[in-house]
Formats: sequence, structure tokens, C-alpha cells
Amino acid sequence: MKTLLLLLLAAAVAAPALAETPVKREEAGIPFANHPRAIRNFEAPSDEIVYLEDRQRRWYRADVGHCFGLKWAHSIGYDTRGGTRLDSFGAILVDGQRCPIVSLTRSEGPPRKAKKKKG
Repeated sequence: MKTLLLLLLAAAVAAPALAETPVKREEAGIPFANHPRAIRNFEAPSDEIVYLEDRQRRWYRADVGHCFGLKWAHSIGYDTRGGTRLDSFGAILVDGQRCPIVSLTRSEGPPRKAKKKKG
């Protein structure tokens, strides 16, 4: 009986630790981002995240901390810091402000918006 209680207690203590384990994504880069039209599309669901689509229709997720106005931006720029690829050393440019990229990883694309129910 004591063994069962100790086992249940250990499981209860370990469960929150397992639930909070972040998913580790591999850092990526967008090659030849210094060329015109290298990034063909973007979607920003918030001021902290922007999804970028390259010429081959591959999606990337860029985490930028807080970038005021990113969610409502009609256009963005990007700074490769003189290199040919956009990666976590670059930045997103929005309305004259430079928003450093904290993390750039491959993605399946922006999250799909829920359809509204009629009725």
C-alpha cells in the first residue's frame, strides 16, 4: 500500500515537469535572402511571431521578442547583416524599427484560422 502511494505521489510530482518541457526546434536560415523577392509572403499572428515564406514555398517561424506594430504591418523588411542568409543573427524591419530575430526555425506555416459558424 505504501509503495503504491509513493508511486502515485512521484507520478503527481513529475507530471507538471513533463508538461512544461518545451519543444526544441532546430535553428534554420533562409538562403539567398539578400536577393529580391527571396521572401515571397509573411503572416504575423502577433507582435512576437512572424511566419516567412521563401521562394520555394517553405515556411519559417521567426520569434522576435516584442515588435510593436508587427501584427498590423502591411509590409516588412529584413536585415541579413551583410550576409546572404536570414537567420537568428538578422532582424525584421517594421515601420522604421529594427526587431532582432531571437529564433528562426522551419515551420508548417502559420496557424489556420478557425472558420466562423453560421447561425
